[in-house]
Amino acid sequence: MDSSDLTGLLADYLSALSSGAPEALGFHTDFRSTENGALVEIGHGLWRRAPQFGGINSFADPLTGQAVCMGVVTFEGGRPQPFAQRIQVRGQLILEAEAIVSSDSHGHFADAAHLLKPDIIYSAVVPADRRVDREGLRAAANSYWEGLEQSDGMIPCFNYRCDKFDNGAKTTNTLRTLLSPDAKVHSCASALNDTRAARPHARERRFPVLDTELGVAASFVVVDFHPIPDHPRPDAGAMYMLGVFKVVDGEIRIIDEIREILPLKASSGWSRQDGDSGSELSCSPTRNGWRTRR
Repeated sequence: MDSSDLTGLLADYLSALSSGAPEALGFHTDFRSTENGALVEIGHGLWRRAPQFGGINSFADPLTGQAVCMGVVTFEGGRPQPFAQRIQVRGQLILEAEAIVSSDSHGHFADAAHLLKPDIIYSAVVPADRRVDREGLRAAANSYWEGLEQSDGMIPCFNYRCDKFDNGAKTTNTLRTLLSPDAKVHSCASALNDTRAARPHARERRFPVLDTELGVAASFVVVDFHPIPDHPRPDAGAMYMLGVFKVVDGEIRIIDEIREILPLKASSGWSRQDGDSGSELSCSPTRNGWRTRR
């Protein structure tokens, strides 16, 4: 299947969820599904809640047979909630489905309404001479998780225009964070530096979509943020996230995170560790990838 086939099947999957009609789809005999890390059988969970989706921005990777989207889900009588979905396809049949439904819709670090109009930067084709290869995309995204884990904003290569959005809310270079409990204004780099006290651990890193033409890497991760003594925070726990990265000239240009807080050390339900590398990444992009130092 090519990218358009995969994103089309993802759209069909969301449509079937909305109508509560799994019989409209073809499922692999080994099909497996989770919602916020919990196993869900066909016909249960979202299938029974008549979800309506908006602002869906989809990405696909024919080499992995996977498609990912971010946007908003609304349940009857409820508020819009940040949403992410991944599917994997094998032989025209859906093999895996993974959903993140955030309970954080509006506040200092969330604004679901902004997800209803996806940023067109993600759909912009990167000129051939400004692209990195698949490994370069993977390394760029992984460098961000590594920078978060080490609380070191110098590990990723951020473009000088880079901004980060959490559940739709712009959380860098904005007064929104100055008015938050953090009482600070952050760049993408300083936001990573400021996590040290919570001792973050970025685990279960996965990279289901790497699109060299669009310069997009879509990555799932679970990040443990530990309690800080004498500084209670509502986000102490396991942050289960989809991160979408736009990479141009070997630099991260924009980051979107769709995330939900789970109990500390909770799992995504997809425990492959194929994203963790033993290398220390350096901010030194090459034409086709990023350098590593052992």
